[in-house]
Amino acid sequence: MKHKRLFSLRYKQIFILLLGTLVSLGMYFLVQSSGDFLIEKKYLNEKAETKRLVSYQKSLESYIRKNHVSIKNVRAISKWVKAHKYVYLVIYDADEIVYESGYWDDKYTAYEITGTTDQGNAAGPFEEAGGRADIESSLDRSVSRIAFSDGTYTSSILDSSELEWYNIVTFVSLGVFFFFLFLILILYNHRIIARIMLLSKEVSLIEKGNTEQPIIHRGNDEITLLAVNADNMRNSIIARHKSEKEAWEANSELITSMSHDIRTPLTSLIGYLEILDAKNYHSEEQLDKYIKSCKTKSIQLKDLSDKLFQYFLVFGKEKILMQMDTFDVRILFQQLLSEHVFDLSNLGFQVKTEFVEQSCIITADIQYLKRLFDNLFSNVRKYASPEGQVTVIGYIEGSDLIISISNDIRKDSTIQDSTNIGLKTCQKIVEQMNGTFIIQKDFSHFEVRTVFPIKPIREE
Repeated sequence: MKHKRLFSLRYKQIFILLLGTLVSLGMYFLVQSSGDFLIEKKYLNEKAETKRLVSYQKSLESYIRKNHVSIKNVRAISKWVKAHKYVYLVIYDADEIVYESGYWDDKYTAYEITGTTDQGNAAGPFEEAGGRADIESSLDRSVSRIAFSDGTYTSSILDSSELEWYNIVTFVSLGVFFFFLFLILILYNHRIIARIMLLSKEVSLIEKGNTEQPIIHRGNDEITLLAVNADNMRNSIIARHKSEKEAWEANSELITSMSHDIRTPLTSLIGYLEILDAKNYHSEEQLDKYIKSCKTKSIQLKDLSDKLFQYFLVFGKEKILMQMDTFDVRILFQQLLSEHVFDLSNLGFQVKTEFVEQSCIITADIQYLKRLFDNLFSNVRKYASPEGQVTVIGYIEGSDLIISISNDIRKDSTIQDSTNIGLKTCQKIVEQMNGTFIIQKDFSHFEVRTVFPIKPIREE
């Protein structure tokens, strides 16, 4: 049960969610690392950086020359810095920083610092960025002389525009992450919905009467269990239809045969009774002959009525109402079988018997048990070969009592046709008593075995 629970849809959904997360994280890091690699290779190489710095320097020189900006006009210089979001600008005269502003402010807004670079002054974000020596080394690569309206000063521009590309790569990586996560979840849900739709289609076919199409069931989750139950329902419908068809065919066959079988002795019986009623007989011997004929025809009608009872027993109620009681096997079956064995011996059959000697308990309905063996031994009298041997054996195997009756099959012209209703009656009686009814038959030999569950007698 625990093994099946692990494959339930609930746990499968959790597993798919974890799997989707892992795959999406893998794709996220793949895209992120690939983007970082391309940025470092294509955007941060020395040639590309130099080209951007030269472009910034030309833009700054053009802006100052066009607007006649002086070094004291901090607002105008900051306007150019703000227009270039990822630029950090430092302007100094000899060793004195006269302007410093750019991207490295924590709030991403420009700020200005004027004054000298003595120890009392803070070096600003440069020192926070990892040491003034490194920053000055970076600034040395982008140093240029710029002519303001009130003099020429040295400027250094630091470019951080690669951060924009890093942000783009991060957003793309996040997009890829959610894309693959949703893709895996959608594909899984699509598969589940497809299985449900297939099951719905197959059940609709059963509803329309097509029970030959099997219901496909794979896996071991709740949908599979539903498909298995639906397929079992389909098999039950097929079995029911088959049983109804067999009942209908047996009913038609019974009506056909009974109508002929009843008409013949009944017509003869009516004829004999009319003769007797009109006293159209010439001697006492003829009278006795007519009376015996009437008796014979009456017995035939009784046999036919017994067949009708057997038919309704087999094809009527699904369950026989029985009065179950417990009996000693050794005593009960010796009484039930001995009488039939004696009758067979009187009819000239060679009967070999072997009864159960061990005492044990069987739960059964005595009346239906008698009817069971009446039918079985009646079958022997009708179809067994008088030259062959009839074997009646009772023995215990484990917790079961087995009664075996076997005989050779008669091959002469006196054999009667059988509808097997008697054997079906026996089978239903045995199964109603929680037993098993087994028939083994070939061209020349017939054997029937009844298997009943038993219990040992407890010694007090």
